Amino acid sequence: MSRVSGSYTIPVAVFLAVLLIAIPVGAYNVALYGSNSGFDPDLHKDSVVVVQSIPGSARANLDSNVNQFIQPSVDVIILSGRDSFSPSTAAKIEAAVAEGKILVITYPCNRLFDASLPASNGGSAPGGLSLEAADPTAAASTEIFAGLPGHFSLQGKGPDKEQAVARNGSVTLLNYDTGMPALLYGKYGKGYVIEWTTTPTPSYMNGGVADTILTRLITRLLPAPVVTPTPVVTTPPAIVTPQITTVVATPLPATSVITSVPTPVVSEPLLTTGTVVVYSSPIGASILIDGEYLGTTPANLTGIRQGNHILRLTQSGYYDYEGSIYVIPGETAHAFGTLPPLSQVQPAPTSVSIIVPVVTAETTPVKGPLENTSVVVAIIGVVTAMIAAGATIFSHIMKVKKE
Repeated sequence: MSRVSGSYTIPVAVFLAVLLIAIPVGAYNVALYGSNSGFDPDLHKDSVVVVQSIPGSARANLDSNVNQFIQPSVDVIILSGRDSFSPSTAAKIEAAVAEGKILVITYPCNRLFDASLPASNGGSAPGGLSLEAADPTAAASTEIFAGLPGHFSLQGKGPDKEQAVARNGSVTLLNYDTGMPALLYGKYGKGYVIEWTTTPTPSYMNGGVADTILTRLITRLLPAPVVTPTPVVTTPPAIVTPQITTVVATPLPATSVITSVPTPVVSEPLLTTGTVVVYSSPIGASILIDGEYLGTTPANLTGIRQGNHILRLTQSGYYDYEGSIYVIPGETAHAFGTLPPLSQVQPAPTSVSIIVPVVTAETTPVKGPLENTSVVVAIIGVVTAMIAAGATIFSHIMKVKKE
């Protein structure tokens, strides 16, 4: 027996070593929409598999291909085309990211996303004159910009950018010269979102530089190299086990093995989920946990996985509420969100309309002749001229008398 098991050890070890060398450590699958993100899959044919690729023009139908983008085999979703797809498609992609995928998104696609983005967005504006490393000494920056400049000047006309403000917990890598974030990333559920608030190429950097930055960032955020040889490791012992089982089968205490199996199977499901009770003001708001719709408030949601989740409440005519909840297995978490009405943000125009009539009211009344300064000045001028003329005539008469 020992000779047989030893004879298998060396070939199996050699096989695994060859397999580890043949499979790239950083290999991952990508689904592409558009080509303005700076990522070039042709530069990574040895480590990147493009599962799906469609153009990002206005007529490209991402809606009909979204299932290819969110399938389990896809590790990275890149959206860099026109924002011509539907909000429901964006919601499906957000839900897939919350389950562990990486999303790379550029302006203007980011306008269809909200809670998942590392920055809160509000409208567009002309691009800045340069992009600069936000914190060159940070660990992420030193790794991602190694061998690259920390300053990228605008080439030609600047493209429009999103007016963005970094959210708490996100990491900004590049800023505009105005200080507004240009490239940043943040955690969303189990996954990550990398956001360009503008199109980086060719306005600020060439394709090679942009690809290097994105590739390094994606590699940094991917889960610890998914060890693909793991399933292969389990198969070689299967060759040896049949010979060992004949020896193990001779003892008869099989009942002790059987009694130990049901215990973990029964207890596991009870220790992995919890309950979330959600309230809102006003009631009737839609509940989304990690991008998944789970009904309306008030609600008692059971079977929620343990850990941190993103909670979003939405209702027509009100601003969205966004927060986070932490679920402890076997316990109940309570969440409450207030949704301010959209009508609250409109006092400014009324203050302006009050000022305008006040100005016009002062100019409309008809003034009397003596209230008009120009008329008074004219009268004073005439009187002065008459006095001067009278003085001249009087002096002339007096001169004639003396003669």
